[in-house]
Amino acid sequence: MRVFNLSNLAATATRALLLSAIITVMYSCKKEKTPTGSFIFYTFLESSKYDAIKIFVDGKESGSITLSHIVKPECGTPTSINVINVKLPAGTHSWSAKQIKGGQEVDEWDERDETIKEGECTYIKLVE
Repeated sequence: MRVFNLSNLAATATRALLLSAIITVMYSCKKEKTPTGSFIFYTFLESSKYDAIKIFVDGKESGSITLSHIVKPECGTPTSINVINVKLPAGTHSWSAKQIKGGQEVDEWDERDETIKEGECTYIKLVE
């Protein structure tokens, strides 16, 4: 008959559990966050010239401005009726916009590229 030494078994289980915990902590600490920045869209256009300005970033609609802003917004201003804040990975991204009045597109800003730097805001003032 085989006899098991419980103290050795407990010590082995404790070591295995400790090793598992150390590996888990080390793995979770190595996760790198993707550097990000933001596009901040705003306009001073007279509100009578549009019902909405639809903003597109990297080919996807990101929001609509429905009221002109009074002053240049601060970096980090949240998206609202007069500011669109699009947080993206740092790097080059494309954007475009469409000016809508009475359900019809009356003007547009052609697609162009802008570079977002880590931790910074890239301001895009939509003008005529």
